[in-house]
Amino acid sequence: MAAPAPKRTGLAALLDTVITWWALAGGMVFVALVIMSIVSIVGRKLFSHPIEGDMELLMMGAAIGSAAFLPVCELDDHHIKVDALTTWMSERGRAALDVLAHALLAAASAVITWRSALYVEECYENMEVSTLLLVPVWQPVLLLVPSFVLLTLAALYRAFISLNTATGGHK
Repeated sequence: MAAPAPKRTGLAALLDTVITWWALAGGMVFVALVIMSIVSIVGRKLFSHPIEGDMELLMMGAAIGSAAFLPVCELDDHHIKVDALTTWMSERGRAALDVLAHALLAAASAVITWRSALYVEECYENMEVSTLLLVPVWQPVLLLVPSFVLLTLAALYRAFISLNTATGGHK
């Protein structure tokens, strides 16, 4: 069993709190989607009247909810790792590779944040809407942007922690 992570303080604690509440909000989105799906299925089977646009709402909500979980996975370093090739390395050597991995994730998520924000602006200007419900596309996409911002910050935090370990500092 892994040792418990040390208590975060300062900005790390604030980041932890924001990310945790954001992930909980993402979980509530999934709860709402499940309830909506049940109501729609029951309405379809019993009354021949499903919720109009339930699949559109499901796709939008699933994207928003899923993105909300990414930062908490990164903050707690619970992303999938394939360490079969690094078991022979020292802890500091593995931490050096982790610095690279977290820095690359930070860079990729920063680009995704930037491009998503540009897409929000483009959808808003072009008045793009969903097919059935005519939901302005910029609205659900806008709800993805904070998840990517938080993912970038979490990846930078993990890169810093790994760098500290790689250079012989404390975990």
